[in-house]
Amino acid sequence: MISWIWTQIKKHRRKLVYGGVLIGGVYMAYRYAHKRIKEIQEKEASECLTHARRQHHFDSNQRTCNMTVLSMVPNLREILQQLFDTESITDTLKSNPSNKLELWEELKILSVTRMVCVVYACSIMSLLVRIQLNVIGGYIYLQNNNTSTHNSEKPEGAPGQTPVRVIPKPAQEKYLSEIKHFMDKGICQLGELIKSAVKKEISSISLKERLTFHNVESCLQHIRERLETSPEISNLSSPTLQLCPYMFPPENSVSAATQGTDEIHEGLMQETRDILESADFHIVLKTSLDRGFQKLLDLLAESYKTNLQSGDPNSSHNTEYLLGGIPMAKLIPIFNGSLYKLCSDAPNPLLQELLLLESAKTLAANVYEAFSQPTS
Repeated sequence: MISWIWTQIKKHRRKLVYGGVLIGGVYMAYRYAHKRIKEIQEKEASECLTHARRQHHFDSNQRTCNMTVLSMVPNLREILQQLFDTESITDTLKSNPSNKLELWEELKILSVTRMVCVVYACSIMSLLVRIQLNVIGGYIYLQNNNTSTHNSEKPEGAPGQTPVRVIPKPAQEKYLSEIKHFMDKGICQLGELIKSAVKKEISSISLKERLTFHNVESCLQHIRERLETSPEISNLSSPTLQLCPYMFPPENSVSAATQGTDEIHEGLMQETRDILESADFHIVLKTSLDRGFQKLLDLLAESYKTNLQSGDPNSSHNTEYLLGGIPMAKLIPIFNGSLYKLCSDAPNPLLQELLLLESAKTLAANVYEAFSQPTS
């Protein structure tokens, strides 16, 4: 029996060898395929987890952005009140001073300046906070993710981790405090620029002149053109580029004695300047300003409707009130009051519009994505 088996083996030796090789190859191929499928599944699961973790952190960061912007509204309102103090002029006018006409003219300029400045200040402030918190948010996510990766068990033969730029807590706080440049200096300088544009546009309008809603709308548009169009800047895709100096501190050199944290801080500052000077940022800023001025015009239209329809209840369902004129002297209180409507505490009608802008959300997502990815 044994000899017969041995004879059969020798007789079919080649077939058995080929069969063994084939079976072994199939087995090895199966093991390799199973290993690769497992690796792909693990990679997909890891990527899904990473994406979910990043999305959760991003969403949390956006809520922080919105809360931070809204918390800054009282401070912004106070700054604008002090910068364009129309209330003190109004109080002085109640005493019927000898320079009454001069004070009325000053009140006219300041009330329009303050109204316009509210829109610019809210638009810039909301975007600045969003940019800064998403730059820092991206870095923090990258640091935390890198730390958790290092703390977990590293698979044998896995490639080394890409070095991550660590932003110390003091550097984070110093960087985020740079919004003070805009709040302390930028608004004041921007306010002077706006005041100059307003003077050129409305100085010739007398207090008795009646202005229709469309007259006011045209004035605001011309003021914007003066502010957002500069002969020195020919970049038509970024007409608001000349507003950059008011937003963020100018570039400073880092001395050899102040390296380390200050070097990291200046790196963050330069990265932010690059974003603020980009075409994408200024497209979003222009969209924010468009939305802000539309909100302002909506409020003014309501005031026109209230003033001009008070004596004509039959016109409440048409838009004829937009064609009627109101003397400039009577429009000044309306312009003055816009600060308290557009810069009110929550719910703030203007900032709610600005924070919900899809273009602003997209910009925030792009900034966060850029700074939450490891550099190659």
